Amino acid sequence: MLRNGPENPCSPGSKKLVKANPLKHAGLLKKKEIFVGNLPQDIKEEEIAFLFKDFGIKSLKKHSNHFKSFAFLELISPEAAERAVRLFNGYLVKGRPMSIAFMENRRTYEGLKTSHQMPDLEEIPAEEYGVTNGAIHIAPVNKRIFYAVPMEMRSSFLFHVLSGCFGDAKWLRSVVDVAGEVGLLVTDTFPLMPYFWAIVLNEESYKSMEKLFTTLAEAESSLPFLAKEEVQRGSRCLGQCDIGDEGSAWNRCWVLDPVGDLAVVFFVDFGRCTTLPLNSLRKLDEERFWEICPLAQPFMLEEGVFPPQVIRRQILEGTLKGPTPWEPHILRFAVKTG
Repeated sequence: MLRNGPENPCSPGSKKLVKANPLKHAGLLKKKEIFVGNLPQDIKEEEIAFLFKDFGIKSLKKHSNHFKSFAFLELISPEAAERAVRLFNGYLVKGRPMSIAFMENRRTYEGLKTSHQMPDLEEIPAEEYGVTNGAIHIAPVNKRIFYAVPMEMRSSFLFHVLSGCFGDAKWLRSVVDVAGEVGLLVTDTFPLMPYFWAIVLNEESYKSMEKLFTTLAEAESSLPFLAKEEVQRGSRCLGQCDIGDEGSAWNRCWVLDPVGDLAVVFFVDFGRCTTLPLNSLRKLDEERFWEICPLAQPFMLEEGVFPPQVIRRQILEGTLKGPTPWEPHILRFAVKTG
């Protein structure tokens, strides 16, 4: 069962259709334009826009024929394009690994494109979008599809982050102790995949949330912003995390990679990677800010995949079915029906 949750720092925003911008030039392409291949034939432009929403889309055009679907995207900067290629090449969409590369050859591009002016993005029918009669539904899983574990959930990645933030990775072993019927507050999902991050709603997590957010709120205004040269891989910082219609909230993050004037960070309490301006990060290196373990942990739906829209700050009620065989810290979750 999926329903709206109480007031909380994690929030889904109501998403509007995105109107694509026309291409602004027909000359040599810069490295901020990418080619996305091996897409499912039935994928909608809005679904592609959602997948790449964090990279700053300036224009998007999908092409398809009887054999294949592909798309061309112009992103906000060469750094955003580089990150999209690095993080999303091979990412599974409806069971197909995307193939992403820079568009640097004008002849190849001109031979494929059909229009200089992009049409409005296609609207996804309600039954495909995952919304029926105002309720969000989880689509059934095709059992033949193998879903690759997202980078943010892999034990190798989390071990590195946890060791850098908390000095050890004991949290990876402790998360499997949760069992039975639970309520989960969703902090982030992976569209068209069964994986998600959530906070287990129990007395311990409520106390941890209250203590952590109170401490951060009291200290935020007095913490200095980091100089550009201070932001390095492994820096423990305070950054503004998007929480939906309410705007953003300051939360703990760890720098994965500085790219130009931006930094790719991982919000440890939400399980979310995003890009922030270097000059927006505050110093958060005192141990008192890292005494509380991460609030959210990774889960996988026993049945179903998530719809394309963001459903942060929703509550899932159901039963934990034990760890997944390939990543034991990821727990299988069966949604309560009826």
